[in-house]
Amino acid sequence: MVAAGILKLLLDLQAREGVAYLFITHDIATVRAIADRIAVMYQGEVVRYGAKSEVLAPPFDAYTDLLLSSVPELRLGWLEQVIATRRMESGGN
Repeated sequence: MVAAGILKLLLDLQAREGVAYLFITHDIATVRAIADRIAVMYQGEVVRYGAKSEVLAPPFDAYTDLLLSSVPELRLGWLEQVIATRRMESGGN
């Protein structure tokens, strides 16, 4: 609740004052809610950069795909689907 209030305050300040923010986070839900542009970094290098609509749309590089698929969904069977997909991709059982 506190984090949501702080983010709302920052967005209000941004709209009123025209300022920009740099967020460094693994919280994809927050990124989706507040970002206009996104840079995905892996081992200190930018692997994907652009408008939110571009970065969050496929096709994904391997790390961006892993990062986005790590966000839990409120959908029955989500985790099982992720595990099965990763097993198929790795050739495992």
